[in-house]
Amino acid sequence: MADIFTGDVPKSPKLPGKRNILITSDLPYVNNVTHLGNIIGCVLSEDVFARFCRLRGCNAVYICGTDEYGTATETKALEENYTPKEMCDK
Repeated sequence: MADIFTGDVPKSPKLPGKRNILITSDLPYVNNVTHLGNIIGCVLSEDVFARFCRLRGCNAVYICGTDEYGTATETKALEENYTPKEMCDK
């Protein structure tokens, strides 16, 4: 397997001529107090890496989700009289 930044294309790439990279991040838990550590710990380093990969010409896909189906989210939503989806959207 070639280095992702050398420009060498693997034998069967998903998109011809480019390196494909999938980047995922931790789920930001909606039931915690929002603070700078949430951003740094959950999404900042992954976002920076995705931008770096794109600058180097790689096909980088960066995805994250929400914790709508977690027990802690559901409990917090019930306490605040929201649905879990409304809690995550909030």
